Amino acid sequence: MSGRSIAEVIAFVGLFGAIGYCWIGLVSPAGAPSEYLRNPAYLALIGATLSSISYLGVSLLVVNSLVWRRLLLALFLAGMPLIYLWAAVLASDQQAIVLETVGAAVFIPLALLGYRRSLLVLGLGIAAHGIAWDVWHHHHFAYIEPWYPMGCLVVDLALSFVVAAQHFGGRSSQDERTPISTARQASGN
Repeated sequence: MSGRSIAEVIAFVGLFGAIGYCWIGLVSPAGAPSEYLRNPAYLALIGATLSSISYLGVSLLVVNSLVWRRLLLALFLAGMPLIYLWAAVLASDQQAIVLETVGAAVFIPLALLGYRRSLLVLGLGIAAHGIAWDVWHHHHFAYIEPWYPMGCLVVDLALSFVVAAQHFGGRSSQDERTPISTARQASGN
């Protein structure tokens, strides 16, 4: 990770440590392998793992990676409330569906705003999802796997630390002031 700040390297190690902790320390084994593909919580952890690997790859390998990093983080932030909504729909819990729709109505526009304006907005949105939404769901709702809110919180905070390390470590300070349409033109994307 040459050219990276020590804080960014530590943050990425923390992110993958958090993901490992979720897989090894939090996840309850599914009854059958097919359950992993039908259960929103398990699919979310698979998605978080793949998203984190993709984010690391883009951060390491893509020159002028701002557009791609913003896109990955925006998709991550917009997708998180949909996991809870999907679980509520599968449980046919009408009150939960309304509640989770409110969460989606908050975090999806925040993801769009962050994509258009600022990597830091995306990092703060991801942290806010963990601190506000995941903590609130912890041990309160039967329609989501009991381990999921804590796992989502841990990954959310770890990923937001990566974004903060990149931003405050100078990685994003210059390109962060550029709106996404200008950044896309400058990178040729």
